Amino acid sequence: MGRPKKPMELQSGNISKHNIDTRELEEQAVTVSNDQLQKPPSWLRDNVAKKEWKRLIAIYNEIKIIGNLDYNNLGAYCNAFSNFIQVSEELRGQPYMVEHTNKIGVTNIAQNPLITIQRTYSDEMKKYSTMLGLSVDSRLKLAPIAAKEKNAGTLEFGDI
Repeated sequence: MGRPKKPMELQSGNISKHNIDTRELEEQAVTVSNDQLQKPPSWLRDNVAKKEWKRLIAIYNEIKIIGNLDYNNLGAYCNAFSNFIQVSEELRGQPYMVEHTNKIGVTNIAQNPLITIQRTYSDEMKKYSTMLGLSVDSRLKLAPIAAKEKNAGTLEFGDI
């Protein structure tokens, strides 16, 4: 399997004019709008998830890195976020270690099961945040694109 494709803004090296034109056409063909993202889906689990959706969409409208195809991933992230918050609130004030009695009646000290649930939602949020550009690493990969867009006006007309 070959390397994943990079956007033209991240390409380096000598690229022929024909390859540049072809890649730009390919990128335009896969660019999608984000009109469906403006309203939270009805299947979000609660108001916490809906508030997180609205908060992220306000940011995404400024940086324009996701589109309608990210609808389900964003919703899954918001639901995981809401679940993480709920478990974290339940865990507040509880001990991290609890007594657990097994099937044969022996009592042991074990980790609070809420910690495992919290970790599960944290891992789910990390997975989706990478897909959605919410992690520092994924945003740094997009930094050259943002810099090129910021300088586009200056580069087009020079130092006028």
